[in-house]
Amino acid sequence: MRKRFFVFSVVAAAASLLLVTSGCFSSVYDDPENWAAIDSDTPEFFANYDLIYLYPCQEKSSEYNYMNWAVGNVGMETRSFVRLVIASQFGPRVRVFSPFIPLLSFDEYQLILEEFKKSDRADFDFYKTKLKVPIDYMVEALNVYFKHYHPGGHPVVFYGHEQGGLVLYEAMKRCSKVCPGDGFVAGYFFGVPGVTRDEIKSDFCWRGIKAASRRDGVGVMVFCNIRLPGEPLEHTLATPNGAVINPLNWCTDATPADRRLNPEAVFFDHRQQNPLLKVKKIPRFCGAVVDPENGVVNLTGVPKDCKFKLDEDSSFSDAWGLFSRCVSRNADERVAMFRYLKTGVEMPK
Repeated sequence: MRKRFFVFSVVAAAASLLLVTSGCFSSVYDDPENWAAIDSDTPEFFANYDLIYLYPCQEKSSEYNYMNWAVGNVGMETRSFVRLVIASQFGPRVRVFSPFIPLLSFDEYQLILEEFKKSDRADFDFYKTKLKVPIDYMVEALNVYFKHYHPGGHPVVFYGHEQGGLVLYEAMKRCSKVCPGDGFVAGYFFGVPGVTRDEIKSDFCWRGIKAASRRDGVGVMVFCNIRLPGEPLEHTLATPNGAVINPLNWCTDATPADRRLNPEAVFFDHRQQNPLLKVKKIPRFCGAVVDPENGVVNLTGVPKDCKFKLDEDSSFSDAWGLFSRCVSRNADERVAMFRYLKTGVEMPK
């Protein structure tokens, strides 16, 4: 009998997780129905690498605080978002694994972000908030992926947006299988509360994982929080000395990159009913320059007639598609470097 993913409250969600991991039942993620995307039927040799993706929150508010896949069209819309956006961005030679996770509703997540911004950020622990539930579920999904679907050493890339990115990062900290020795190539995080290089070092240095500092490093974490032209800094996810890199030129300093380096932005229109019209691709949409002191990427050359919602803290934001093609191309480059290094050839100094 299949187990359906149905979250009623914090207590019910936590109890459900304990139930499926206690040994009485197999994991909730053994059921393909509990994945928004699971390419387990694709032979390993047809895929250049695997992609673990966690989407932004798909529900503004919820009676039970968490996204509920059994209500309305939430599950269907999430599947549509994952399938169409990722297919448009990464193409067919990537196996995609995207679990259904009980993310907090957008409004509830914003309350945690406000608490975070007012706190001594160095001591703030997201795992001690309501985010514990989705983090635990994501850890469970990662464990199932590595146990059943991951050929040892096969390249794997992690990718997360907004709350999904934060939950994914926190789950990776709690899953020891995430390491370059077992295939980890890179993690891309957009719209995640600022993480510093020191924090990445503290969380992952024992596994050989570090903050990205150039275009082709492997075993790296890539962070990008954006700032719109004229947007007050306090409205962004700026973090002093945050681990930030420019997705257009892959520089960590203030070297500007104009829109010519932005091959294609991929946006998703939730309002369209026709799947063929949901994805909109725009070449050379904008440029970008890093503000290293504040850990943000300032957008430049944004079209004056832009109709997209590009602020990261808005419900159904379009910000996540700004550097889509840059990310997929960079993932290809890093995977190629990973495979090259696995041959045992020493890189020239």
